[in-house]
Amino acid sequence: MTAAGTGSSLPNAAPQLSADASARELVEARLEHLLATPAGVPPHLAAALRHALLAPSKRIRPLLVLHVSEPRAAEVTPALDLGCAVEMVHTASLILDDLPCMDDAQMRRQRPTTHMAFGQATAILAAIALLTQAFAVLGQLDGVSDSTKVRLAAELSAAVGGAGLVAGQELDVNGRDSIVAADGIERLNWLKTGVLFVAAARMGAMLRGLPEEEVEAVGLFASHLGLAFQTADDLLDRTATAGEAGKDVGKDGGKTTLVTLFGEQAAQLSYREHLAKAEAALAQTRITPEPLLTMMARLFDRREIRTP
Repeated sequence: MTAAGTGSSLPNAAPQLSADASARELVEARLEHLLATPAGVPPHLAAALRHALLAPSKRIRPLLVLHVSEPRAAEVTPALDLGCAVEMVHTASLILDDLPCMDDAQMRRQRPTTHMAFGQATAILAAIALLTQAFAVLGQLDGVSDSTKVRLAAELSAAVGGAGLVAGQELDVNGRDSIVAADGIERLNWLKTGVLFVAAARMGAMLRGLPEEEVEAVGLFASHLGLAFQTADDLLDRTATAGEAGKDVGKDGGKTTLVTLFGEQAAQLSYREHLAKAEAALAQTRITPEPLLTMMARLFDRREIRTP
């Protein structure tokens, strides 16, 4: 990754990215900066964008970018911007997933869903605005070569397109009834969650300039992490309250998941196996493991599932 320019709204002190909390604070500050309202954005739409993007979140995907890319102080801004672009795509997908014609959710990230707060039309427009802004951010990464920008844009567009996130939501809405086995569930979990985890991690590796074999290993790490996350999320849907989860729960009651198919204990075993495989793949890279392992420990400690 080449050195970035110094024109940044971030503090002058060199950021410390070794701790998950400090990295998350940098992400939050940069999202706020990137969402600064340009002239011409209607106030109602601007409010919806802030409502969705700046809501409380674990920021897993931008943290993956940061912890994989391990930027030096002069390179923090492009790494942050890349992570924020992924977060914009993720938030856009949540807005759309929550719509009445999709999952019909009322609560997301500890607040009313965007369509509940601002109406369906504005929610859809906010999702489009975030999605397009994400690629604008990619095109303006400071100090990053044009060839790398093209590679990053291709990775992100593939993750979100008709064979990625969009495919996952289509199958979730219209193909669930045909899923009757574990491999079908894992493919759905891959499309709904894993594909963007993998894109975030791989893009961090690309920004860092890692060789292709390490980019592939990073992708394998994130794939297992994403599958573990989605399985734990399915468990959370079964066992947590809306307040604990920060979103609607009980939405998967009539859907086929690893939990409904094999039970809670088998689903717990599955996500723990994926976490072990994620750690093994991470060990095949030169990435400093501690920040990512700390993030994983905090993430899954909060998502430990109560058994009857």
